[in-house]
Amino acid sequence: MDEIYPALIDYIHQYCSEFNTELEKKARNHNIGMLKWGNRENLHPKLIELRDRHISTDKNVLKLLENGFEEFKVNSATRIYKEHKNELNLNLCPKCKKIARTPNAKQCRFCFYDWH
Repeated sequence: MDEIYPALIDYIHQYCSEFNTELEKKARNHNIGMLKWGNRENLHPKLIELRDRHISTDKNVLKLLENGFEEFKVNSATRIYKEHKNELNLNLCPKCKKIARTPNAKQCRFCFYDWH
């Protein structure tokens, strides 16, 4: 399995974040901070402090996100797959070898094989 496809990208992004670089972790946090708080005015001071811990001004972090979060997700998951393929704990279907929906899933979303 050397092909990276959308479901595998989503799985790696969701369940293999321990392989993200520090910059990628900051970019993920920045995206979450922007979604939650963005540039909202009149936030409670404690929320401002929390927002400021997530939102980054680091130009290297912002460069990772310059073409949007989806492209960042594809790029980081592809890098992780290429660099750590043998270390990843991927839950692959025993029949078609495609990725399951979650690490604990026992039914393939592609071929519907069930390995309960």
